[in-house]
Amino acid sequence: MEHGTAGLWSLILSFVCLPHCVTVGIRIKEVTQETCSFETSSLRCSSHQTIFVTKSFYGHMKGFPDLAQIDNCAGLVVDRQLKYAISTQIEQHCIYQSQPFRVTVPSSLDIEISITVINEAELDNDEVELTISDMHGNITNIDVSRSRPTLQQLVKSRTIHLTFEPSEVIMLFSFKAVGCEDFVAPEFTWIERNRNTITIGCIHNEYTWQVMCIGSKWIGFRGNCTRQIEAKPADETPVEAEKDITPTQTIFTKGIQYALTIGITVLLCVVVITTGFVCLRKAEYKAKASKGLELQEMTGDYSNTWKATLMRPVTNDLNNPNASPPQQFYVLNQQNDTPIATLR
Repeated sequence: MEHGTAGLWSLILSFVCLPHCVTVGIRIKEVTQETCSFETSSLRCSSHQTIFVTKSFYGHMKGFPDLAQIDNCAGLVVDRQLKYAISTQIEQHCIYQSQPFRVTVPSSLDIEISITVINEAELDNDEVELTISDMHGNITNIDVSRSRPTLQQLVKSRTIHLTFEPSEVIMLFSFKAVGCEDFVAPEFTWIERNRNTITIGCIHNEYTWQVMCIGSKWIGFRGNCTRQIEAKPADETPVEAEKDITPTQTIFTKGIQYALTIGITVLLCVVVITTGFVCLRKAEYKAKASKGLELQEMTGDYSNTWKATLMRPVTNDLNNPNASPPQQFYVLNQQNDTPIATLR
């Protein structure tokens, strides 16, 4: 491949991440990155560290990167690591077979495409038009000319189909998956994703918030729905939970307990009032009976139980019928007429 080193340039950069306060004996790891002329590279350290470049080199690449095998136009599955394909192989295995070249990345990620013309001299006489179609039916046309020998294109789809007309121009394609992985919904929430934006909400109320995909991370405020759980209805209690109820657990709700307490209190009040009323009536009956007995003793009228017998007493003056000695009353038992009391 004579065209391999003519137009490819690369930057080799080495750097270390130094803490703001350097101490003796600290371990520092040197990182080396190689970036092609059609790629973008970023140097990253943590917020409490400083980037220190140790060495760099910019020049022609020594040879082609590893090229993907696309025999029988099997397509290319790409992750976050760059994968390369050259136009001559795509033409041979796909274009000449009237098939598009398919590239696929994991679900929810996008595809970043970089195109670099290796033999720019051929662009003086030719221009290449690329057609990229995604899984949503969108079509993007890209013109590769001498004024644009290197370009990048981001396609917001997990699958693309690439076609172009065969020519003498040789192009090096690189593909990479970019974006954020699917967001795992927190407990008691629902999520709705619109590419690089996710809306999250609680299933028990209307509380929602959003996070944004920046680079490969979801950035933004993260709420919490675990403290806003509503109690499940009683009929949704699992059978296993019902079996675990111990005798010490109450089977009455507070409402039932209040009703029982009020009912028992009212019943006790009725019993006390009734008992007092009965006792009062008995006392009244006894008082009336006592008064009636005194009246009976005075009138000599003893109903069914007692009877009085008025006996004329014997006096010393038998010959004087007009004598008026004190009279005596004898109270007799009705059953056997036996005197049981004497009234004067």
